[in-house]
Amino acid sequence: MSNGSFELEEMAEEETGGHSADDAEDVLPHLVFHLFCRLSIVDLLVILHLPLLIVEIAKGGWHFGPILCKLYWFGESVNKLLSSFLMTVLSWDRYMAVCSPVKSMRMRSSGMALLVLIICSIVAIVLLLPVLIQSTVVYYDIKNNIALPEMPDGPDAENVIGKCAYEPDFVFIIYTFLFGFAVPAVFITGFYAAVIRSLQRHTSLIRKSSRENGTSKQNEHSAHRVKQVTMRIIAVILFYFFCWTPQWTLNLLLEFNIVQASLMTPGMTAVFFGAHLLVCFNSAANPMLYALINRELRTQHSLAMNRKRQSVGNATHSALDFVARHTQK
Repeated sequence: MSNGSFELEEMAEEETGGHSADDAEDVLPHLVFHLFCRLSIVDLLVILHLPLLIVEIAKGGWHFGPILCKLYWFGESVNKLLSSFLMTVLSWDRYMAVCSPVKSMRMRSSGMALLVLIICSIVAIVLLLPVLIQSTVVYYDIKNNIALPEMPDGPDAENVIGKCAYEPDFVFIIYTFLFGFAVPAVFITGFYAAVIRSLQRHTSLIRKSSRENGTSKQNEHSAHRVKQVTMRIIAVILFYFFCWTPQWTLNLLLEFNIVQASLMTPGMTAVFFGAHLLVCFNSAANPMLYALINRELRTQHSLAMNRKRQSVGNATHSALDFVARHTQK
């Protein structure tokens, strides 16, 4: 009997990948924790350019030199792109944790998180090398309305202002739109849609179990938590589109000359600043939103692993009872 019990439990452990719900709680935080830390750092770097932008607007020109100008544009652009990459990876991680928990536990480690960050960083840097190469300080003689190659000396400098400028070409706009917004948006929506479908299936199983076992109050509470997670996921997706769509839409309108930069009115300028502010607001809010989602999904993941362990235990006890009845005969 004891040997049979050991063999049955060993087989059950192999079916779940050798992991229990306690193992899930130990393994789960590694990848997500590192991704959250790096996403928070990236989002912080996105908004660090704002003081330079505020000073430039207040003084009416760029006063920090060409090197800092390149770092300003490169840092802002890379961090925006890297933020989208990490949010996509995070949505994939949530998908794996909910839809394939055993595979997810096998993949989660600090080394995997570091590898993901390195790959995302390299891709973002390579895609945005044109920004580092081509961005520069451009000087304008506002009295004669002409561009100058450098800042003049003496009295002539009074009518000259410097602008930290980068003029992207058509190819750059299109591929950064695809890799920085469109493709991540498709993956984020797809992964979270799969998560929602999985949670809804769990809800139906919970309700079925409550009818069979008479534990309606506890299971209805679990179903309510699943609904809360679903609504929060939908809110995060809508928030992502709400904050990023205006920025990319305006960039495309400028690139296709639907909006003329030379004919900017104060109202249109305010719209462009508002779109830029939304991107910064998204970066500031992301860590809090994703921390909230992660806490709820981790709870659902733990409940799913507990149910799996209980079902394996029930099957083991049923098999042992069957063996005991037949050995007594």
